[in-house]
Amino acid sequence: MSSTAGFTIGTSPASESLKRRRKAAASALNRPSVQSYVPFLHLETADFIRDLYERGSHGAQPIDCMPMIQRLSLNLSLTLNWGDRIGSLDDHLFDEITECEEYISRFRSTTGNLQDYIPFLRYMPFNKNSAKAAEMRARRDVYLRRLNTELQDRINAGTDRPCIQGNVLKDPEAKLSEEELISISLTMLSGGLDTITTTLAWAVALLSQRPDIQEKGWNEIKKAYGDDISRTLPSHTIN
Repeated sequence: MSSTAGFTIGTSPASESLKRRRKAAASALNRPSVQSYVPFLHLETADFIRDLYERGSHGAQPIDCMPMIQRLSLNLSLTLNWGDRIGSLDDHLFDEITECEEYISRFRSTTGNLQDYIPFLRYMPFNKNSAKAAEMRARRDVYLRRLNTELQDRINAGTDRPCIQGNVLKDPEAKLSEEELISISLTMLSGGLDTITTTLAWAVALLSQRPDIQEKGWNEIKKAYGDDISRTLPSHTIN
């Protein structure tokens, strides 16, 4: 999995390259930078709730909310790291990234990929894990390079929005290679899509069983924004 894009920051062996990547990521996650990402958080969470509301016929019918949870998780990773987003569940890029990252998550699992711990399994004729991992690696390389290239084009044109990867690319002291930039991308994309999806799925399941928490949360929202909160929802300002 790591032969072309390398490791994430959290799984990299100690080295000078790791120090550079950690420094670049830290500078992109300082207080002023994080503050500039807040509008993205507002946009994606509001869009997530709106999607649930509309696809569930305003609460009249049950729906599988996992695709919406995955899009929220993916869009948070994309907007925070690349200043871009996926506008619809029907977008091919959404299907491609979520499918690949789900496979990759299994390969990285400490319990789901036994050949990492039993080397003999790698040579079994019926074992297709290595071939599948190579396929996912190649597909992942395609969309990672596409996201980085499109961001660089926006930076060159002066149309980019605040984002972690953009801050790194524009930092004259970062001096990161393409492989190191992709490693940062992997960290934000794989880590975010994996953990945020799990956390949100748990939160939605909890809320569905605890109307008292729903009521408390709703009252706090109204206290912060007033009764007519529809006017406070961010519009689709990011295409």
